Amino acid sequence: MDERQVISADIAIVGGGLVGALTGMMLAQQRPDWRIVICEPRKEGPPNDKRIIALAAASAHRLSKLGVLDNITHEPIKHIHISDRGFIGGTELHAEQEGVEALGKVVAASELVERLYKSCQKLNNITWLGGVRAEQVQQESAQATVVLDNQQQVHCRLLIGADGQNSLVREQLRLKSEVTDYGQYGCIATLELEQPLNGWAYERFTENGPIALLPMQGNQASLVWSFTEKQLAEAEQWTDAEFLQRCQQAFGYRAGRFKSVSPRVFYPLILRRAKRSTHHRAVIIGNASHALHPIAGQGFNLGLRDVEQLCESLADATDPGAFEHLNNYEQHRERDYESIIRLTDGLVRGFSNQFWPTVLGRNSALMLLQHCAPLKSRFARLTMGMKP
Repeated sequence: MDERQVISADIAIVGGGLVGALTGMMLAQQRPDWRIVICEPRKEGPPNDKRIIALAAASAHRLSKLGVLDNITHEPIKHIHISDRGFIGGTELHAEQEGVEALGKVVAASELVERLYKSCQKLNNITWLGGVRAEQVQQESAQATVVLDNQQQVHCRLLIGADGQNSLVREQLRLKSEVTDYGQYGCIATLELEQPLNGWAYERFTENGPIALLPMQGNQASLVWSFTEKQLAEAEQWTDAEFLQRCQQAFGYRAGRFKSVSPRVFYPLILRRAKRSTHHRAVIIGNASHALHPIAGQGFNLGLRDVEQLCESLADATDPGAFEHLNNYEQHRERDYESIIRLTDGLVRGFSNQFWPTVLGRNSALMLLQHCAPLKSRFARLTMGMKP
């Protein structure tokens, strides 16, 4: 093979999205002696990510320390209101009561990934390969190889799969996953409201699935609305006026009147968790390892903690792909996965069920949460990504 078609690196990252770019930046800063290659399908710049992301307080703090949030538009979440439509159960979380400036921050993924991309460009030990797709993964005793669709090969001591929910790296490594199909579809859009949310975020559970509103700049709010498969066919045909009327009816007027809505994006909601996240000289992180229902906004926050732990496990490594370091990473992530997946999965199942004993139980739980300060604080710290 032509030598120009072979690239040697200490670490190869497949996927230049939020998690992949953040991993590359943090590892490159931590280990300037390592050469890192990031393979990203988009030819120019980072992926086009249109999501609005709720950064948990701990995630926002970590990214702020890295300088990643400097001059990026963000809206603080000062209060969270949780309610069950048609029933009396409800609770509120307040930043002041938890002794923090904000429970979280809302940012546009497009701004965040652009900042990470530019940071990667400034680091001399990162090579960003744009416009290439991984086609095959090969493993040998001392290295892993990523075969790209332009016939180039990247030889590395550690391969990191950060290529999302439909991960080719996960497939090539034959890492099996447990998948739960919730039979729901998420709809994301931006609403213009009659009045600003003023730092309030809302999670409203309805008989058809949850509706979440996140505060944005001005009078805008980010909407995530869940539908059943049967409802999806109708919702995709609604005009803007019909959508607003149905959304207002389902949510109520606690956040004021909804005035207009952006184009909508619909996608299936599943829970996916890889039974293992590591393999010989390889690891999968972020959505490649775990994809969550958006009900508690924990997806990217969990991925960020993947990155943080991987950097910690590799901090003093001579060989980044050695079993001891990857095993250390796997062991340290297990407890976090269990607690967050238990939280999100429990909320989906508990609040999508109209069986009366379940309804009574969840409303009792919401009222208990509202009036039991220690329990509420524990729940708040879990959602903020902090230790109880």
